[in-house]
Amino acid sequence: MNASILLAALSIAAVDAGVADASDTLETPVMTVSAIADADADADADAEGQAAPAAPLRGMTFGPFPPAWQIDVGPGVLAIPRFPGSDGLRVLPVPQLDIRYKNQFFASIQSGIGYNLLNTRRWRAGPILRPDFGRTRSDIAVFPGLNKINIAPEFGGFLTYQPSFFTSVQLEVRQAVGGHDGLVADLTLRKIALKGKWTLGYGGRVRFADATYLRAYHGVTPAQSITSGLQAYRPGASFTDVGVSGFASRRIGGNWSVNAFGSYARLIADAARSPISKSTFGSRNQITLGASISYRFRFD
Repeated sequence: MNASILLAALSIAAVDAGVADASDTLETPVMTVSAIADADADADADAEGQAAPAAPLRGMTFGPFPPAWQIDVGPGVLAIPRFPGSDGLRVLPVPQLDIRYKNQFFASIQSGIGYNLLNTRRWRAGPILRPDFGRTRSDIAVFPGLNKINIAPEFGGFLTYQPSFFTSVQLEVRQAVGGHDGLVADLTLRKIALKGKWTLGYGGRVRFADATYLRAYHGVTPAQSITSGLQAYRPGASFTDVGVSGFASRRIGGNWSVNAFGSYARLIADAARSPISKSTFGSRNQITLGASISYRFRFD
């Protein structure tokens, strides 16, 4: 399993940001899709009864978030590229799990683990931790001699600008400690819309990575070239991919929701020129599909 597998899994509950590594999602570190739907329902109730407050959300600084602890959990399934640059998919059972406390702490499969140190109506920023699942030997069995990449944490920070209630732009930078040992930076645009009981979203993302990351996932050393049959390749720091994605979520009664998403990404620059992605078993086109059912718990 590689970084693309992990961060594709990170989007199972809401959205994938649509990149070859399937990292990041349309969901922001504080604002969940279902929380937005809850807020909209509250607004409808106000419209039917007395006048709604001037602010879109009562007592909230910038957008919907749980009043205390909130946990979303349920089963899911995910189809992701077998490795960055692969033309095949791996189908995995992936749990939907999202834990949040007010507008401060978040820990989820789709958002990583983080804390909002800066939290205003338009700006959010803080530390973030995401795991990178690396690359197993079975993932790259078609290329004997390529190195596996160990599981490792990626530490970093994010800065999010929210110009409107349903639109956000986020920059996230992370450094791996172990594993690929590289640095990655993601720039993501996210938009969300409410259509009756449906919550819909779409967005795009572009990723930049340093040479250490590119050489770990897309490079081929002279020794690996001999055993794998691939041409030796030493990429440098560059943008790695651009992509788009969309999702749909529907409340189906009580605290239950069903969710589905898909993403398409295109490898670019040095990642696209890699002999791995250009091989018989490789592709510049990367697709991720997923679905889940979730149940929400809330605690004071």
